[in-house]
Amino acid sequence: MTRAAAFLALALALAAAPAWGGDFELDAGVGGSFPRFEQTLTFDPATSVPPIPGVTLTSSGALQLDAEGGLAWRAGLTWYFVGGLGLEARYDSVTANLVASGATYDVRVVAVPGVPSFNARLELGAEDLRLDSVHPISLNLRFRTPGPVRLVLSGGVSYLDAIQVQGSLVGTLSSSLPIPLPPVRVNLAAVAPPGEDDGQFGVNAGLGLQIGLGETLSLQGEVRAFAFKERTLTWSALGVPANVVEQALQQELLARLEPITFDPLLWSATAGISLRF
Repeated sequence: MTRAAAFLALALALAAAPAWGGDFELDAGVGGSFPRFEQTLTFDPATSVPPIPGVTLTSSGALQLDAEGGLAWRAGLTWYFVGGLGLEARYDSVTANLVASGATYDVRVVAVPGVPSFNARLELGAEDLRLDSVHPISLNLRFRTPGPVRLVLSGGVSYLDAIQVQGSLVGTLSSSLPIPLPPVRVNLAAVAPPGEDDGQFGVNAGLGLQIGLGETLSLQGEVRAFAFKERTLTWSALGVPANVVEQALQQELLARLEPITFDPLLWSATAGISLRF
């Protein structure tokens, strides 16, 4: 069952509740995400890299990955079965990108057809290296205070699909050659090992503020956190390198990069509207 189908099933189950009394609240909002993740990915000097004739890479420094937030949005349906106490089904989307820095290489290219011999310095960074499948669905208990200005508390169980990282590491080459050198691009993915690529359950909790605009419509701001158990992702290649330098760098990274190990702790802050009916 997909995330969207699971959320729809929860929403339909709540929509069948009017026969039991109470009222409903539909809410949606948009804002930003604040993922917590950082890791230094060191190079294992004991690992041998298959040589590529004519290309020599000498690494210095470690690759540092830091999470960077992005767009977050939410949609939820709550059935209030006793006063301000209700059952909430919600779908969240949290964007998280990874910023890479710190890795440099000395590059020596000689006797490669179509490539002039040169020495260069390669500085490696990230381009569009992102976390995929960060879209938890949740079933929560929700409580709101009475009055035109209301506090809203909710928390419960969340489900998150398997996470993977994919994107590009891009290197800028600087050398003494009289011609500019094109960027070096390596496409990589980090996925869970076989047998560990299923989704998992976690918890979420949030605090919000509602300001009534009438009997049914309210403005609502919210801060929420999602927590899941530790995950480990291992690196693999995406696509075919365009030249021998990219091929050598891809082999170097795949042979030496440590797996990513992190605890997915995600924060979001959103603002939107809610509709009672």
